[in-house]
Amino acid sequence: MSFQLLETILLMTIVTYGSRVLPFLLFKGENVKGFARDFIELVPVALLAALVVPELVTPSGTIVIMNNPFLWAGILTFLFSRFVPNLFLGILFGMTVFWGLDKLLL
Repeated sequence: MSFQLLETILLMTIVTYGSRVLPFLLFKGENVKGFARDFIELVPVALLAALVVPELVTPSGTIVIMNNPFLWAGILTFLFSRFVPNLFLGILFGMTVFWGLDKLLL
């Protein structure tokens, strides 16, 4: 193993571990209020959106809107989940809609 590879792994470990531990160390024993609390609460939503949205819009590497079962199933599942707050039913609905659209659109 080269020194550069070992150095990269070590630095990435420090960055990953540090980004997870730093908020706990900074706000230990404190009640976080205001902007910091709002920011902390929105980070998981932003990360999920950053992971999911590109996969919904560009499933094959190019932007596809009309014949895209991923996008339409995602939109329909989102709307369904807004009105039916049952996680299992939302997953079942999304899988069923995707299966149907995949057969219909492709």
